[in-house]
This record gives sequence, structure tokens and C-alpha cells, in this order.
Amino acid sequence: MTKESFLLEAKTREAKTELLALRDGGRIPVTFYGKDIQPMVIDVDYKNFRKVYLGAGESIIIDVNVDGKPFKALIHDVQLHPITDKIVHADLLHVSMDKPIDAEVPFNVIGVSPAVKDFGGILSVQKRSLKIRCLPKDLPSLITIDVSNLTALHSSIHVKDVALPEGVKAMDDEKITVVTVVAPRKEEEEAAPLPTAAEVTGAAPVAGSPEAIAAEAAKGDAKKEKK
Repeated sequence: MTKESFLLEAKTREAKTELLALRDGGRIPVTFYGKDIQPMVIDVDYKNFRKVYLGAGESIIIDVNVDGKPFKALIHDVQLHPITDKIVHADLLHVSMDKPIDAEVPFNVIGVSPAVKDFGGILSVQKRSLKIRCLPKDLPSLITIDVSNLTALHSSIHVKDVALPEGVKAMDDEKITVVTVVAPRKEEEEAAPLPTAAEVTGAAPVAGSPEAIAAEAAKGDAKKEKK
């Protein structure tokens, strides 16, 4: 299956460019860097970048033309405006097709867990993506996790259990939990224990108890003193 291709057209700019004016003109400031190139400050059309970002995310290699010169890159560290959620800045990480790259790829959870279906468990996704290392040609856009093997409550899938394509290595700790099935919450709370007679304000001591004997003795002493 052929992967969809994505292209960004970019222009170099002066580092001191007024960013507000740049954004008002419908463009986004971008920093382009990597091991094999000198860092560049560039800008791209907002609509072009948004379309590419929505399609490629941060785990699909894209084509970038900077002043007509072609490069390969991954979108990285997209920043959004805190109020409008519009894209205000992004980084591009240069990719050399013959060298391994580190990337973070999202999980795609499929299947139905018997522990959820049959025992009322709740599927809890603890981790949404996985850090990996591979050659650019082997970079997956998604990593699929099948939860149909989670047959018991409290069963889990860890990083070490995730099936990866050939040539792809996980960089996260293998003990990290990715998905687990937790037990359902109890619908009824356990009844609180009833208070004892001694805990009830003004309650008379139980007959024959040490408290009752002491009370009777105190009454007898009080009568003797009156005589």
C-alpha cells in the first residue's frame, strides 16, 4: 500500500522578522533543523501547513521545498495559540533517508477485550504513543494494539508486548503499561458499622459491664456519705 505524500512550500526569512505581521499575512514561522543541515528559519503558508499537519501528523515523513530546494522532514513540536487554538509556530526535523531516526508514533487500539465484555471491566489506555527508532523507510504511521487477548480483570499490555514492524525498535522502557483492564467500581458502598452503646451520648452502661459495676459502687458511696 502506497503512503500518501505531503508537500510543504517554504521560504527562508530573516530571524528578526516581525512574527505578528507574518502571522497576520497568513504564514507561520517555522524552525528547520537536523544533524545534517544548518538550522534555518523559514515560513510556510498557514493553510498549506495545516492541511499537511492534519494528514501527516508527526509520524509521517513529508517533502519540504525551501526556496525550491527539496528536503525530507518530520513535523515536530507544533505550538497552538492558548485561546484560538490556531497554529502559531512549528519545528521541522530534517530526515536523511539512509540514517535511523527517532520518532513518536501513536497507538491504534483494536479488538474487544473479553474482560470488558464478559466481566464488566473498564479498558484504561495508559499510553497514547510509543517512542521508536528505525530507518525512515520503515517508519509506521500507526502502531496497532489488539486488546482481544486481555481476558481477565487487571490484565495488561506493556511496551515489551507490543508487536512492532520489522526494523522498528521501541525506545520506551519495556515495563511501561500501555493498556490495562481495571475492575468496575462497586455500586454500593459498604455499610458503616453501628455505634456501640458507650458511643451514644447519654446511653446507660450495659448491665454487668465494668462501667455499670463502677456506677453502682459510686451510688453506694454517695448514700453512705449522706448518712
